[in-house]
Amino acid sequence: LPGGGEFLGAELRKEQSAPLLALLIWHGFLPMCEPRLELLLAKMHRKRCVLVPAQVHIGRKVRRQAKGFSLTVDRAWSEVVKGIQEHTFTSRKGDNWLSDSLVAAYEAVNRLPHAERRGGVRFHSVELWHRFSGRLVAGEVGYTCGAIYTSCTGFALKQEFSGAGTVQLAALGCLLARSGCRLWDLGMAMDYKLELGARSVPRSQWAEHVRTLRVERPLALLSPAGEGGSDARALLGGDVGMTGEEKQQGNQQGERPGQPGGQQQQLQQQQQLQQQQQLQQ
Repeated sequence: LPGGGEFLGAELRKEQSAPLLALLIWHGFLPMCEPRLELLLAKMHRKRCVLVPAQVHIGRKVRRQAKGFSLTVDRAWSEVVKGIQEHTFTSRKGDNWLSDSLVAAYEAVNRLPHAERRGGVRFHSVELWHRFSGRLVAGEVGYTCGAIYTSCTGFALKQEFSGAGTVQLAALGCLLARSGCRLWDLGMAMDYKLELGARSVPRSQWAEHVRTLRVERPLALLSPAGEGGSDARALLGGDVGMTGEEKQQGNQQGERPGQPGGQQQQLQQQQQLQQQQQLQQ
């Protein structure tokens, strides 16, 4: 980038900006905006925080905190956007780069013809629900491109539901692993991301990952399949993220590491069928 910077700028035109957003994502940029100026900002971090979903680290505390929560995908886009705009800010409430104009551009990307969505670029919302109250307690907006999933921005009701944000991320990591995601892009490095097992890579390495993985079969990110499949604690209970001791305990109960039991295998087959159907749309 000019001068070794991180941003390219362009006028944000809501739906008319959708083809440009898809192109920027294809090349590894994160599309953001400056809401006061209605300026589209395409960010190429000097260092990108990434994680292979199959290597996500999940501690015992997170497994305990996951009880009573459910994870879904694309069930409540508008509610997630509202949650981010209300609860995520830099210095003051409302200081948030996810403007209504940018949201409209994100939504328009999903309506583009397939030829204009190279890598099968598609935006998603991810939701974490408190089952007892039915409340949306955490969520995020992100997108897929080839075999990469990028987390854009999210929120969590931290004061009311301690650990909800961490549970949402951990459960999403496990879902990404089951869905065949090769690389999870977490943007800027932060402590809570590093605790999940993420690491920072230089811009050149990130660009290499993008060039390699964007041409793979587009990732179909769907809500967990089957009865009880969305249970966050059940998602975290798989082989992904397990310690050696936990894997050994699973072996003693009759399941080999990486080899799901009959019911889980059936649920995964149902999910793969749903993925194939979405890719054909």
